[in-house]
Amino acid sequence: MTSTPTPPSTPSPTTASWEELVTAALLGTDRRTPPGSEPGPGAPAALLDAAAAETVRRRAGLRPARAARRPDPAPEDPRPPLPAAAARRLTMLLADRPGAAAGGRRGTAPDLMELLPQWLATANTRGFAAPPETLPALLDAARGRTDLRPAALRFAGPRALWLARLNPDWRFALRATPGGGTALPGPGAADRVRRLWDEGLFAERVALLAALRARDPAGARGLLASTWATERAEDRLMFLDSLRTGLAPADEPFLEQALADRSRNVRATAAELLSALPDSALAARMAARAVTCVSLDRAPDHPAIAVEAPHECDAGMERDGVVAKPPGGRGERSWWFGQLVEAAPLATWPARLGGRGPEEIVALPVADGWRGELHAA
Repeated sequence: MTSTPTPPSTPSPTTASWEELVTAALLGTDRRTPPGSEPGPGAPAALLDAAAAETVRRRAGLRPARAARRPDPAPEDPRPPLPAAAARRLTMLLADRPGAAAGGRRGTAPDLMELLPQWLATANTRGFAAPPETLPALLDAARGRTDLRPAALRFAGPRALWLARLNPDWRFALRATPGGGTALPGPGAADRVRRLWDEGLFAERVALLAALRARDPAGARGLLASTWATERAEDRLMFLDSLRTGLAPADEPFLEQALADRSRNVRATAAELLSALPDSALAARMAARAVTCVSLDRAPDHPAIAVEAPHECDAGMERDGVVAKPPGGRGERSWWFGQLVEAAPLATWPARLGGRGPEEIVALPVADGWRGELHAA
């Protein structure tokens, strides 16, 4: 009995994962052969075929999501339409704005955007409605120039608000229009305060922090501290400035932490606020530095103030807000000295200068030409 040999089975093509295909594409088919294909000149085409098949497979596996609610129709604008010639001029003016597809102003060509305020004033006086197709460009122009916003939003009409609710870039229109913005939460609305702080636009958050600081300084400081590490430097600076309202010793620990901020402007503002607290640790440090620079020359007949300005601006001084680089025409030592004396509390000087009062201290002569620097600080 003769047995018939079984032919060898042909291997089935391997289904490559998307990650494997991406790896092969990044490394190149000469370095990484795509799964299921042979090395050689046909590997690139095999990679593309496999990627196409995998794309279809991935898309076919997606389940349809629930349809989102359609937006409400745009409101009607009852005003008369803009004449065709005026509409063409408006399109020309808006095409000249920075960032427009037409390229904006070039070379020595006149800046047509400078004519837009006058154009809008005339259109608003005559009560025309904006052509719907110009509204996106008009809102973009108003976004970039705050001086245009009142006239531009008046001309854009109710459809501008409709568009602003659909595009976050145009949310300024909601804040600038009565009834379009977000009302600040009142006392007791902790959940709304938290939600607005976490989700609101920057201007809304600034307004919220200022309002909360006026009625609950500790609560405002705690709210700011909760997100401080994740805020942008320019935002931290604006938020920190709100602590001027109701500034108190309880703010000192937070401000001391801000002295180590990555932003120089934030550090400077924190130091300025701490200097306004006479009993703060920063004020004590600055006073200790200042008294090493100012002493009383106890001559028997003519006592005078002697000044020895600092010879360097060390890291501790910079952390406490001393600016190392002087402005043009000002010497380094006098610049550092002036900042130290200015930041030292006035109560520092009577004990340092022999128990004298303010009038007696001011009347004392200052040696070596330092009188102007000392009194200016």
